[in-house]
Amino acid sequence: MINIKLRVKNLVNKYTTANPFELAKELNIKVLLLDLPDNIKGFLVRVLRRKYIILNNKLSYERQKIVLAHELGHARLHTKYGYYLHADMSYYVPSKREKEANEFAIHLLSYSSDLDANLINKIIKEKNPNPREVHRILSKLI
Repeated sequence: MINIKLRVKNLVNKYTTANPFELAKELNIKVLLLDLPDNIKGFLVRVLRRKYIILNNKLSYERQKIVLAHELGHARLHTKYGYYLHADMSYYVPSKREKEANEFAIHLLSYSSDLDANLINKIIKEKNPNPREVHRILSKLI
């Protein structure tokens, strides 16, 4: 089983930042803001062994951070997993990879000072958080 909390902590300590935009830059993942349909928040794609995270430019900065944190979870935890598209974040996708990416995002966002700490800490305190609850809180933040 992957210790996601420890992986996030080590990542934040190594690069001395928890800002998803700065982490993406440090990890050599190019972040592009593009005009996407409203139902697509963002996705991770690999092209010629390079990783790109595409974010919807219509999202606010805070929402972009949340989606980027989720996509960084895929980039760090699912190295051989192909392309990712996330349509409507309000719909729960019951897969192990989505659960792990959401948990990665929650732990990374727990270091952020501009998001609701009470919502995030509620999830962090649980040993094995309910993936539906994690998804619900991420959706509420977005």
